[in-house]
Amino acid sequence: MPEYNNKADYLGSWQFQTKVSASLKVASNEREIIELYESGENLIGLQGGDLYESLGGRGVGERAGNEGTVGLKLDLGQLVIGKSNYLFASYCKISKPLKPWYTIWVVNSPIIGHRRISPKSHPSDGLLDIVEFSLSFRQSKKAYKRAKSGDHLPHPQIKTSKKRTYIIKARGKRKVVIDGKKIAYSKEISISIIPHAIAVVLL
Repeated sequence: MPEYNNKADYLGSWQFQTKVSASLKVASNEREIIELYESGENLIGLQGGDLYESLGGRGVGERAGNEGTVGLKLDLGQLVIGKSNYLFASYCKISKPLKPWYTIWVVNSPIIGHRRISPKSHPSDGLLDIVEFSLSFRQSKKAYKRAKSGDHLPHPQIKTSKKRTYIIKARGKRKVVIDGKKIAYSKEISISIIPHAIAVVLL
């Protein structure tokens, strides 16, 4: 089945009605989303972070209670380096240590650090968004400045694609950062998507 048919199926079922209990666990950033997912939670509150901003969170901090609210099913990214596995909620950033402006972003959230790195990304479509920067240092600075509004795209030296899985086999080691945390340097990296892994309600 083509990827975009699957995308339509995921986007057709990512919202649902739910009730919020007083015991609802709450995440305020992407790392806490992963921690709660790994602890077995399948519905959590979300009140901060890149995904919260991307999904239109207002920062009011209110719980809907028994009258019900809208739940949102979100994808998570899975990263394999050697025998180690990692999860990310917003993004994985892969860059050359000596030329960090040569960067590959593997994205689940359209907004990263208040910049629209991948403005057409959707955190519930069952796909990873790949944004490959092959710019000079000066061009890269300009592009990241324009990324605040998403105007850095389209660009002939910024390649974009959508994939379920993404594999890197580089000549030299790459620096790997997920959700703001450096985790490794590696030549071989395998990344995949876990569709609708966890559900959130915006607080």
